[in-house]
Amino acid sequence: MSNVADFLNMTPNDTPESIVLPEGSYEFTVTSYRADAVGENQTPLVKVNIKATSVVDSEIEEEQLPNTEPTRMEFWATPNALKVKNPATGLKSFLTTALDMGHVDDLPYSELLEMAIGKTFKGLVQHEMVGRNKDILQATVKRIL
Repeated sequence: MSNVADFLNMTPNDTPESIVLPEGSYEFTVTSYRADAVGENQTPLVKVNIKATSVVDSEIEEEQLPNTEPTRMEFWATPNALKVKNPATGLKSFLTTALDMGHVDDLPYSELLEMAIGKTFKGLVQHEMVGRNKDILQATVKRIL
């Protein structure tokens, strides 16, 4: 969209609704990240935003991927959580194994996360209900392939 006039000339029918990424296997690209402190104890949490870029095995057609909602992976950044060897739940393992960045493991996490932007990996998506009332359907990467 190049300017406001273009938007104002559009109709709601011109804008497709986003869809939750169906369960299946995809290739993802890391698009951004954000580090936060959450909860009463201000526990460090890293949120890595990813976007499905190709279908490995799913009911969705490749042409529909641009209309899917982005997916986010969340990693606790506590000393114990960083030891987790599962790359779908452990930040260290995700960066060094899933994104194949083990050769630069002497760099701080801030630099590794910046270097991760644009990197790709394959993952298995499953749906889960999230939110305070468990009323939001979210696509979650449950396993790195």
